[in-house]
Amino acid sequence: MKRDAYGRLDENSYPLIYRVGPTEPTTPWLVRLADESGVFRLLCFDFDGKEAGVVSPDLMERAVDDCDALSGILDRLSITHVVCQSSGTGGRHIWVALQGAAATVVAALAGAARANYSTLDHGMLCNPREGGARPPLAPHRDGSSSIVLRGALAGLLAPSTTSGDLDALTGVLNQVRPAPRPTDTTPSGPIDARYSAHRPLSAWGQGHMATVTGGSNPSWTGFMCLLAAASAGWTLADVSREARTAPGMEHYRTKNMSRGTRKPRTLAEATARLERQWAKAQQYSALQTPVGTSRTPADLTELGLIVDSVDDLLSRFRVSPGRWGQSESAVSRRTILSAVAYLTLQTGKRTVSASIRDLALMVGLSRDTARRALTALASDGFLVRVALSDSGNAAEWRLSPDFSTAPRMVASQSLDNPRPPSGLFNLRSSLVSTLERQLTDGRHDLFTRPGLGHLAGKVYALLAQHPALTIDTAARLLGVSTRHTATIFSRLRRHRLIVKHVEGWARAKRDIRDLAARIVGVAGLLLDRANRYRAEREVWEWWQAEVATMNAAPRRRSKRVDVSSRPLFRDANAPGERVWPRYPRSSDQRGDHRSARELVDMGVLNPESRWQYLGDAA
Repeated sequence: MKRDAYGRLDENSYPLIYRVGPTEPTTPWLVRLADESGVFRLLCFDFDGKEAGVVSPDLMERAVDDCDALSGILDRLSITHVVCQSSGTGGRHIWVALQGAAATVVAALAGAARANYSTLDHGMLCNPREGGARPPLAPHRDGSSSIVLRGALAGLLAPSTTSGDLDALTGVLNQVRPAPRPTDTTPSGPIDARYSAHRPLSAWGQGHMATVTGGSNPSWTGFMCLLAAASAGWTLADVSREARTAPGMEHYRTKNMSRGTRKPRTLAEATARLERQWAKAQQYSALQTPVGTSRTPADLTELGLIVDSVDDLLSRFRVSPGRWGQSESAVSRRTILSAVAYLTLQTGKRTVSASIRDLALMVGLSRDTARRALTALASDGFLVRVALSDSGNAAEWRLSPDFSTAPRMVASQSLDNPRPPSGLFNLRSSLVSTLERQLTDGRHDLFTRPGLGHLAGKVYALLAQHPALTIDTAARLLGVSTRHTATIFSRLRRHRLIVKHVEGWARAKRDIRDLAARIVGVAGLLLDRANRYRAEREVWEWWQAEVATMNAAPRRRSKRVDVSSRPLFRDANAPGERVWPRYPRSSDQRGDHRSARELVDMGVLNPESRWQYLGDAA
């Protein structure tokens, strides 16, 4: 590193190149991973727990678990490696010495590793010209040094890993790669068959909860447990109770000490971590609720077109931000288009079914805003409406085929399909992670229209991708005027969500969005909106059942629930159609929709409620 004019080491750059000599440099230094011909001689897997340049305790522990998981795979493959603590902040490096590997082989390995471990910074592995890292024992600009945790440095001086070993490692990582949808994931270790949750839980959530000691990656398993609980409608009290005994929630009881041992957490630390992760799990659960059943296309040409379309869409967002930031409605249209792209990637289908309420709840907008955005996107040619909403089914949408520039080729036969290319699935996972991060960071009560506005959420999400931004830079990236951007920054600064930085403005270390939402008076707005939309759906479903009953022949009408035949206990998840009581009527025998809404809001139609509305049967 080169000192600045004031003798400080603020910039993390290495502009000078020297040959290795007997004298150690006086400033931090790195080594290139590849030689002058582009052949890799070293590998460095850099696991970092920073968010926008700021160390995050939650992410740092995730980085440690990711490092241990990859180290375990290397041990099973008998690949010699060294694990280091890169600096005083707690990041991890895994070093592997190579006999020589082509850049394409290392790039494939980097993509597979990134698809498995979200905290991995794989940029240096994809850059044979400039990629490098500080070697073991090298100093850091904060005054600390890289410390060897496991492995012998002598193994790095005598390379033994071949390209064949890297291909085997890439194959294993592609096999254990987590599925894009949480419902398709599998436990990362053996499960305890004796375990049973105290509340109903999905099968995939039950598997993660029963994973012994959290499996090979306790932090990932713990978050999957929270995501399953959020999807099942659990509360924070339910999760806190389960965290005391559930095998899969070991991450919230103990801390990884990186030497094969775990240390019990204090009650305050465990509670704070669980609350932070629970809030994040709720955001992800709301985003994934509308995702239907996924499928792997019979012909990978279709999946390739989907991935190319979404990749091209994100590129359009980057290169022409003014198109999507010129007005409040344009910002909303970009968000809705991102949500449709996310559903397309997750389901693996070019045509997705999405109601305006589902899309609105996914991104934190109102249903009317989502409806206007969908109409405008269809008019502008960014979306194609394949089918209208009919008989309770949501409208079907498809991304415009003009996004993808892939050649239009004849689909291959399913019996003659090649082996699924791992690069395609790795790119799909990367795009899903990018969209999830963008959509969840800006989804909060505070960033609704009664709060600070949807654009404030965009700015807050943008600051998660950069250590700091000036107002001019943020305006250019968002496609918004400098004056408007300054107003948004002022609102965020007033609520202490951003702080002054030497390079502009940066996110505050503490996330106090919930506190700011309570001060503004919008806390709980998204939850209230979700409950209101749920009630609207239930009233509509009830009325449709009533209309079907009125139009059916008397002998074909479903039998109403009778008060004398009502069971004391009923399985809400039992198969079969729901039996509705008679719809309330006004004095002129018309449907009384206001009374129906009141009954739904009271919860007396809920099969699990103690008090039931039985209509005429009572």
